Parts: sequence; C-alpha cells; structure tokens
Amino acid sequence: MDAGVILAAGDSTRMGFPKQLAEIKDKPLLELVIEKVNSNFELSTVVLGYENELIEEKINFYNSNILINENWEEGIVSSIRTALFFYQEQKQIENLIFFLGDQPEVKDEVIFKLLNNESHNSKILIPQYRYKLGFPILIPRQFWSKLELLTQNDTDEFQISAYKDFNLIDYLISSEVKIERINFNFLGPTDYDEEKDF
Repeated sequence: MDAGVILAAGDSTRMGFPKQLAEIKDKPLLELVIEKVNSNFELSTVVLGYENELIEEKINFYNSNILINENWEEGIVSSIRTALFFYQEQKQIENLIFFLGDQPEVKDEVIFKLLNNESHNSKILIPQYRYKLGFPILIPRQFWSKLELLTQNDTDEFQISAYKDFNLIDYLISSEVKIERINFNFLGPTDYDEEKDF
C-alpha cells in the first residue's frame, strides 16, 4: 500500500502569515493540496510545524493524519523524518509519495504514473517536467533508512541548521540509490511563491 505525505511545516516569514492559509480559488492553499492527495490515496498525512494550531483551526484535513514537526526550523529534512518515523511501524505501507504543501496543481496523471510504474517498489521515482525534476517523489521503504539518518546534531537553538536549505532531489540524485525519472511533456506544478520552506 502507498501513502501520500504533504510537507507543510515551513514558516513563510517573508509573507507575514502562514503560507498554508493563503487563499487560491477561494480555499486555503494547503487545503487544495490535501484535497488532491486525499482523492488519490486511501492513507495520507500532513506534516505541520510553524503555527500548527492556527492552521489546524482553519483547514479541513478530511481523512489525513496530522503530524506535528517540533523541529520545523531545521527545514524540510525534519518534516521528512517525522513522516518516516510515523510510518516505520506500519508495515503495510510500502511507498511514501512526498508532496509539497504549496503545490496544489499536481496533475492526476503524474500521481497515476508514479503509482503504476513497474519500478515503484524498487526505485525512487522522480517526475521530470520537460527538463526539470520536481515533486511529488515516490520513495520505497527500502530507502527510508538513508533519509532517517539525516539529522541536525547541533542543539544550539540559535545555530542555523545545516539542512535549512536541503534539497531532497539533489540529495537523492547524488546518493547511491536506484532512481528512475518519469518524463512528462508539461511544466511542473507551480509553487505559490519562491520560498522553498516546505
């Protein structure tokens, strides 16, 4: 079984309010992503961090689990790790598909191809939109341990995390793991803005 994970813990400091609550098409941005993931997965999870209580009040999470990443300031690595720890004991989950909380325009075609690719239990699958790699990313269980090892060891709260600007795609491409690119002839989902804080 596969599960969808929405990474939405970032603080969006330049916006002045949680980006997750920005309205697109008369709905909060994050809620649009949740609707998309819920329509394609029986099991899904949203990882929150910054202003999580406010976001929980304002958004319909439908059937998604809510996980709170207490270390959200560390960056996206800590949100990935939060999801992996949650699913580690759920042995029926073979693959996690990671979505970004600020990309509501992921096409169903992309999700379908990830879930129905013949390599989807043995390779990490990354969509390639024309010439650019992007989300959502499918990661089989056998590769989770590699990501779980990524952690911030410096406990000084004023120290900027070594993983604050971590790029999951670059990390996976440079790692010795089996990766397959799934090609699409259209542009990838547009980020709400240029802040890469999910």
